Amino acid sequence: MSAVQMGIESSTRDLPKGWRWTRLDTEGVATVIMGQSPAGDTYVDVPAGLPFFQGKADFGNLYPTPRKWCTAPSKIAEAGDILISVRAPVRPTNIAKETCCIGRGLAAIRPDRSIDGMYMLYFLRFIEPELAGLGAGSTFEAITRDQVSRLQVPLPPLHEQRAIARQLERDMAKVARLRAAVESQREAVEA
Repeated sequence: MSAVQMGIESSTRDLPKGWRWTRLDTEGVATVIMGQSPAGDTYVDVPAGLPFFQGKADFGNLYPTPRKWCTAPSKIAEAGDILISVRAPVRPTNIAKETCCIGRGLAAIRPDRSIDGMYMLYFLRFIEPELAGLGAGSTFEAITRDQVSRLQVPLPPLHEQRAIARQLERDMAKVARLRAAVESQREAVEA
């Protein structure tokens, strides 16, 4: 069964005892906030107002880096919200480290009381390729609020979510160290 079937289209796959499938927009799980571009004359190149993130180009490994700011934001994400690129390209994710303005290329997923934010981030990263497959559009690919809201999420008890996220963080740190070591060896060989 593909990740699309597990996380987007179907909630019939068996889960461990105590887990359940739930829609992302279910009360107590998460709130979806679609971005909206503010008026063009409110964008600035220096820190004034809120950091303004428009899409994947602003994303880092985990957190976005401000390149623009907005003095009159129309849609706001809060620190800890998961930012997801919803158009050209669909799928990349980051975490807002501070209150920020989000343009129409992003949505913010605000975890609620029954879901751990890092667990949600890792789940979304797991289904990224399938999210990209949902993108449609004549000019460029995009996904809608309804498509994001309908995502089916496997929801273990909160303590298990946190344990899963901690283990994934440890595993990702190991991967980063191994990549750095390989890159260092590659540079040594080239020298």
